[in-house]
Amino acid sequence: MRKSLRDSMLPYAPWLAWVIPLVGSVFVPVFFRAGKRVGEVFSVVVTFTAAAFSLSMVPDVYGVGSHGLVVKVPWIPLGEGKFVEASLLVDPLSVLMASIATGIGALIILYSVGYMAHEEGLPRYYFFMLFFIGGMTLLVMSENFLMLYVGWEIVGLCSYALIGFYNKRPEANHAGIKAFVTTRVGDASMLVGIVILFITFGTFSFTGLEKAMHEAVSAGIVSTAFLTIPLLLIFGGAVGKSAQFPLHVWLPDAMEGPTPVSALIHAATMVKAGVYIVARMIFTVIPFEAFPPALLADWYMVVGLVAGFTSFFAATMGLVSPDIKRVIAYSTISQLALMLAALGMASEIGFFGGVFHVLSHSIFKALLFLAAGAVIHAVHTNNLDEMGGLRAKMPITFWTSTVGVLSLSGVPLFSGFWSKDIVIESALDAGNLVVFLFMVGASVLTVTYSLRWLYKVFLAPPTHHVEHAHEAPYVMTVPLMILAAMSVAIGVTGPFFEEMFHGYLGVHAEVSTSILTYATSAAIIASGAGLWYIFYFGGVKSPEEVRRAGVGAALHKLLVNRYYIDAFYYRVFVDGLDRAGSALLRFVELKVIDGFNYALSRATISFVQFFRNIQTGESNINISGLIIGLALLIVLFLRFLFGFA
Repeated sequence: MRKSLRDSMLPYAPWLAWVIPLVGSVFVPVFFRAGKRVGEVFSVVVTFTAAAFSLSMVPDVYGVGSHGLVVKVPWIPLGEGKFVEASLLVDPLSVLMASIATGIGALIILYSVGYMAHEEGLPRYYFFMLFFIGGMTLLVMSENFLMLYVGWEIVGLCSYALIGFYNKRPEANHAGIKAFVTTRVGDASMLVGIVILFITFGTFSFTGLEKAMHEAVSAGIVSTAFLTIPLLLIFGGAVGKSAQFPLHVWLPDAMEGPTPVSALIHAATMVKAGVYIVARMIFTVIPFEAFPPALLADWYMVVGLVAGFTSFFAATMGLVSPDIKRVIAYSTISQLALMLAALGMASEIGFFGGVFHVLSHSIFKALLFLAAGAVIHAVHTNNLDEMGGLRAKMPITFWTSTVGVLSLSGVPLFSGFWSKDIVIESALDAGNLVVFLFMVGASVLTVTYSLRWLYKVFLAPPTHHVEHAHEAPYVMTVPLMILAAMSVAIGVTGPFFEEMFHGYLGVHAEVSTSILTYATSAAIIASGAGLWYIFYFGGVKSPEEVRRAGVGAALHKLLVNRYYIDAFYYRVFVDGLDRAGSALLRFVELKVIDGFNYALSRATISFVQFFRNIQTGESNINISGLIIGLALLIVLFLRFLFGFA
């Protein structure tokens, strides 16, 4: 670690990057008491300050690889002078993710000033937004699973509160609860995995675990088969947070929250946490140098196959969604899956591609969501069929949206082209044909539904809903232009930026894209654009006609109903647990509580009846009973007296 690491702001920046938004969130209501504008300015200043501290660490971690700086302070006293330490890990991965969380988050907070201007409950909104950003930054900066899990739960809580921000709407409340409960499944899985690692190796520290695990495996004390179990359980947490199959169902419904919330969840926080934890495991806990991929082949295989399938599975649902935000939500599930699939290829190329796509996706996904918010702000509807013709009325939003769509589609000279190519290259390099085909299929459909989205919003014949539409205010369009410029800058400087990012992460292997990958990308773009053109301009049946009859109608119904997975979950888990709970309640009420009351009353009656029966009223019987009772008392007294004599 170079000397500047300690001489710079690094002793303070890793802490301030997450402490500032967390502590700042507490003061949000105080500043809003001084005025709405004061509270908004305070929130913007807090997030941009946190972003400045995160970005200040970038030069100091350039090229250090996994050999980062661990910053520790005593935290929880254990007695005898021992403490559980609060420790942060400052390395290229943590600083990158912190910069995304705070940098993109700051632009979203700035955008919120315009988008949320006329909403109620702004102190609550900005409190949870800042708390969200702080929690995510804590999560990615943590050097141990204990602190990471605190951040993990903070982002889960904030997502629930913000998805259900419009708490007077039943749909929003339901969506918040659905997100919270669904991700609890993954969180519980992850917690069990963490506990197993702690019980086995005696530490929560990432670097400590890597050392202890390597020594235990090398000595034959622990098998890699056993090690796979907690790793899979931790991956279960990633499946929940990053909305992978089968825990993907919460993310589309999360669109019930305000659009800036959707942008923050999809681009800067929450869903990136799952990808981060897998990347962190590979980068620090089970690095390739200590754990060759062959030792953990089963774990990598599960990660690759689950993510590969999810990428295609989610893309199919994006084809038919009529909601401007849900189309982007399905693309998020699909793109997150591409990142995880690349990580599952068990190679440095896959790791580089997955992390590079995290950065690229964060930029263009924030751009697309904020553009969607500008459209919703102008036309007051989420329905794509009620839009159209907005190109002339909202030129800034149109052109920035076009940049976002082209980046998402992987078109050359835009950021998504370079990162997605490396993701596809990782599957080719690993020789994993199944995952490669899933990636290609997902990418083709991504181009199709992205062009469909752009066409329906901006280029289709206008509807009456857009008559009074106008461009969003500058406080909303400036973040759009910044994000679009970033996406274009990465795209135009592709090879140079790729080489620079390669050096930043400190990846040892050479990362290059083959001619086959370039050819595949060209075929993907042509096929996806061709499908869109055929449906809308090719002279065949329109999408509306296709979905009315025959196989097209059945397929459309299947996709619109999300393969009936949500219905299955509601029938089996929600309704099933409701019925089971009702049956248990009836059993407790009728058999336990009422049964106890009835049994007690019957016993009381029997007891009383017994004494009534022995009260005959005859003197001889009463005297006999008295004598017998007195005799028993004398015997007992003598026995007691004799026993202590």
